[in-house]
Amino acid sequence: MSNAIEKRLEEIREKFASFTDPDDKWKFLLDLAKAHKGMDASLKAEKFIIVGCASTMYLVPSFDGEKIHFEMDVEGGTTNPLISRGLGALALQVYNDMAPADILSVDPAFFQQIGLNVGLSPTRSNGFASLVKQIYLYARVFAALAKK
Repeated sequence: MSNAIEKRLEEIREKFASFTDPDDKWKFLLDLAKAHKGMDASLKAEKFIIVGCASTMYLVPSFDGEKIHFEMDVEGGTTNPLISRGLGALALQVYNDMAPADILSVDPAFFQQIGLNVGLSPTRSNGFASLVKQIYLYARVFAALAKK
């Protein structure tokens, strides 16, 4: 695991450890959602939809031969998309602009270890798990392409 991704993980661990009120986590995710710039509408294609989210979440990867860049956005669904958007923005704080090997070096259980899953609805938990799974799938594909 590179120092860059370990630093990101440690910053997030510290942030979640600092929460004293259970609502702090939700406020943090809402702040992330509001600060996330989203993505250009032209990128929102069906092939980039994360299946399993209550809202329509798009994750668009691009690879420069060394690092993967992700664009992510969420549109309304059956629920308020701000929490879903905040979860997506949190995932990007970990994985965006990292080498495939760095992404694959992170244990996906990291998010459970910081307590992210506590209090999430089953739909949001499943959607977030699908998002992380898709990020790892892209990392495996781009890692294989980089070896060619």
